[in-house]
Amino acid sequence: MAASGAASDPAGAAGAGQGRRVEGERTRVVREDDCATRWGNEGLMVLSTPAMLGLMEQTCVEVLAPVLSSGEMTVGVGVTLTHAAAAGRGEPVTYRVALTVAGRDVDVDFTVVGPTGTVLGHGSHRRRIVDRAAFLRRLAPPTG
Repeated sequence: MAASGAASDPAGAAGAGQGRRVEGERTRVVREDDCATRWGNEGLMVLSTPAMLGLMEQTCVEVLAPVLSSGEMTVGVGVTLTHAAAAGRGEPVTYRVALTVAGRDVDVDFTVVGPTGTVLGHGSHRRRIVDRAAFLRRLAPPTG
């Protein structure tokens, strides 16, 4: 997996309503578990839409990790995704994300690119920064 990332805070925009911009990308090889055959399209050994979405979200989590405070995490709350072209098992796919962090909201523009530069998918995504411990407490079964 190749990784790159950059963060910028134009003119101290964080906290000024404009947001902090964070960009990054990750390249991952399409594995058998990422293929459409896993989701009911028997024999279709290409990157599935659910895997594309999941790997894009994983890229967001990894790129955002350095800018979060201790005890914070992000959760996905919305997505618009266009899956435009196929990538086969074994091919490298690059997930590029441009995130704007404003308060607890994270707006994401993303592009998924195949090995020849073909845009495989693109869209927008929203994440929210939450307190990890408080979020996990809400998931715990009630006691008593």
